[in-house]
Amino acid sequence: MDPRLQVKDFRFFQALAEDLHFGRAAKRLCIAQPHLSQHIRELEDRLDAKLLDRTTRAVRLTPAGEKFLERAQIILAQIEEATESTRRVAEGRREALRIGFTSPTGLKVVPWVLREFRRICPDTEIVQSNMVTAKLVRELLEGRIHYGFVRLPVRSRRLATQTLDRERTVVALSQDHPLAARQLLRLEDLADQDFIYLTPVVGVDFQEHIVDFQEHILGYCNRAGFSPRLTLQAEDTVSALVLVAAGYGVAILPEWVGSLSISGVILKPLQQIPAMMELAAAWVSEECPPVNPIFRDAVNRYIQTHPLP
Repeated sequence: MDPRLQVKDFRFFQALAEDLHFGRAAKRLCIAQPHLSQHIRELEDRLDAKLLDRTTRAVRLTPAGEKFLERAQIILAQIEEATESTRRVAEGRREALRIGFTSPTGLKVVPWVLREFRRICPDTEIVQSNMVTAKLVRELLEGRIHYGFVRLPVRSRRLATQTLDRERTVVALSQDHPLAARQLLRLEDLADQDFIYLTPVVGVDFQEHIVDFQEHILGYCNRAGFSPRLTLQAEDTVSALVLVAAGYGVAILPEWVGSLSISGVILKPLQQIPAMMELAAAWVSEECPPVNPIFRDAVNRYIQTHPLP
């Protein structure tokens, strides 16, 4: 980092990068617009890099600007964390362990790990948040949480991950479906069925997980000799299960949907489709706050007592 950079350089640039409008950013920062414009020009001179493309109609980040924004967000988050940690110590409070998880991982893994951690460190405060994967990864990278429980893959070289579980695949049928009475189903049994499938929706979770899962299912159906008849789409697993219960078709989903207990739905395993969704603990590889090694031990004990399928 350039030693001449100051905290306000990062704050000013972050506000401008988020608004991409000098007037709105200056208003947020409670400064005059000419002052912000001059400050950004001086920042570019000190960095010897063009951070913004300016036209009469728009302001856009350059590749260098995108990289500087990424680092600025991390630095500002670390400053915020350092400030909060200092306050905790000054007030005689213990350092909190902050974790985040996505719903599927939270339902199965997190309670066990937290119970084990609490057994060893009963006085350590736990702050937990349930969030979509995209936000969870961002919070990890910005230092706002220490540990995350995520679905793999996670595409960041700065994060270390440790696989905890692999989810099997099930077919969801209505309770009065002709195939519901069978003990074992094969993919070929579904060749003439109407399929309910998930469609990616921004904000539900990482879109690539849904896309990867759908492509995975389609590939195995093709190998079984048929292309599934995709008749209805659902934006989330609960919607898909409601449609299944109403008799609109069948759905192939990860096994964690069994925890939702939707009335009128029966789940059957599909042995031909191997476990494909991996759940993992994730943390920033170069950072290790004092409480994290103990928490990591609890994660390791989960792995030892819950062999991967």
